[in-house]
Amino acid sequence: MGYWGAVVVARAAGLLVDQDGIGGFGYQHRWLRDLGDGWQLVETSGWNDPPDLLAPAGALAASTGHPVLAAYVSDGDCAVMATAVPGAVGPLTHLWDTDGPCGVYRHQPRGLPEPTGRAVDEVVAELVAWSTAASLRADAARLRAALGHEPPVVADDLLFTLVKALGVARIGRTRPWSVPLEQWPLRWITDLLGPRARSEAAYRQAAVEDGDEPEPAAPWEAPAIQLDEELWASLYRPEVDMAGLARRAERLRTQYEAARGRQPRPSDGPLRPEDPHNSGRVWADERATG
Repeated sequence: MGYWGAVVVARAAGLLVDQDGIGGFGYQHRWLRDLGDGWQLVETSGWNDPPDLLAPAGALAASTGHPVLAAYVSDGDCAVMATAVPGAVGPLTHLWDTDGPCGVYRHQPRGLPEPTGRAVDEVVAELVAWSTAASLRADAARLRAALGHEPPVVADDLLFTLVKALGVARIGRTRPWSVPLEQWPLRWITDLLGPRARSEAAYRQAAVEDGDEPEPAAPWEAPAIQLDEELWASLYRPEVDMAGLARRAERLRTQYEAARGRQPRPSDGPLRPEDPHNSGRVWADERATG
């Protein structure tokens, strides 16, 4: 399975994951990187991707007072990109290539228009102007070389190449987590119960829209969604009560299994420090330049 998710570049006084407007791109802020001089890069995703990039990019630019670059990568095959400066948002651009709509993936939420074709020179000019507005110095030749790649490509690799060509000081290593989300029972919530509860809520909403009477929500659903959001929001908060989150996850798992007449298997014991191989951090940090 290739890379899925949003990549957001912005400048913030604190952590970008805490900035007003970042939630429009998703809530699973898995990786946070320093790019130098306050610029940061967040790799995030949501539950019902792809997100609309335009509205969140405008909101984040208004919140930070600085330019924003956002992209969403689909299975590592291609992506869609948008730039914003305070008060203005550029058009959606398909990557790679830029000169026509995508014939494979849906790059926008249903009901919103897909990106249309653009010339490479036009996109390069937009990115150079974005870099200038950000007080960076873009390498137009490197931007043109990246944008000129013909499919098939590894879209996420080329996207990071494009970010470097915008003139940032570096692509930093990923910021450490405060919570080892790759471990059970936390993973039971983030990988299973949280997404399942959201799916059930979506099915009920669809039933209502079709004029049907939906099944009532199970008691575990709302707590699962709440805890899922809390776990992701806790990733970069050093003061978090990790043991308390684990206990809540275990109780919710027990409740879910009991509702189905099953006896849950015991967990592996207390949470351990994050395993960078299991979490994906080793792979993610291969992109770092310094």
